[in-house]
Amino acid sequence: MGRYLVVLLILLLSGCNNLPWRGWFETPAQRARAEEMRRQEEARRQQEAKRQEEARQRLQEEVKRQEEARRQQEARRQEELRQEEARRQEALRQEEARRQEAVRQERARREELVRRQEEERRREEEARRQDEARRLEAARRIEERRRQLLEDGEDLSLVGMVTEEQLRKANPLLVERSIYYEFDRYDIKHNYAAIIAAHAKFLIEHPTVKIFLEGNADDRGSPDYNIALGQRRSNGVHGALLALGVPAKQVESVSYGAERPVAFDQDEVSWAKNRRTDIAYPMR
Repeated sequence: MGRYLVVLLILLLSGCNNLPWRGWFETPAQRARAEEMRRQEEARRQQEAKRQEEARQRLQEEVKRQEEARRQQEARRQEELRQEEARRQEALRQEEARRQEAVRQERARREELVRRQEEERRREEEARRQDEARRLEAARRIEERRRQLLEDGEDLSLVGMVTEEQLRKANPLLVERSIYYEFDRYDIKHNYAAIIAAHAKFLIEHPTVKIFLEGNADDRGSPDYNIALGQRRSNGVHGALLALGVPAKQVESVSYGAERPVAFDQDEVSWAKNRRTDIAYPMR
């Protein structure tokens, strides 16, 4: 009976792992196995602690990567905002530049318009001045002719004056009183034959009327050359009128060279208008 109690006590004691006196009843082999189990348990615990530490480090690294990604994303967003603002500022600058350029061009157009208006006014004034000069010159010639006739004791009725209406009624072609030429030429074109013939007929029918043939040139030659060219042009019309029977005393040829332009631009249209011979009647 006592033996059974001892065995039961041993079994009870062997089941109590946490009792300090457990090792008193273990054999060396059991203690070795228990120590080995403790080492393995400690190794597993350290391994688990290591795995947890590695997991914690990986988590920290992931947090760092996410933070770096967030920082880079924020930097990209800030850069995009900066670039967008730069583009907006550049668009505003270009718009302002275009506005300033439009204002400058509009100002230039207005100034050019004023300049052209002033130039046109100057040309009109110059044309009026030249017309007045021609009128005064015609009056001077008529008066000189009157004086000469008085000195010569001739009849003053030889100084005849006409009106535009009189010329128009006599022949509509008499309204055309300018003969135009090609550059550096003085030969008369065929299309002016009828006009010259009309003037010749009128002069023959009105023997008291004396005309002046005024030769002109554009401004591309020297003054002396232009005077000579204008004289050749007026002489050509003079010869044509005389050939049609006009008395020489009714026609006088002069040359003004480039001194009396009717167009002032430096282009072919203006030059063509200035290459001419004007048939000047004493008008009243």
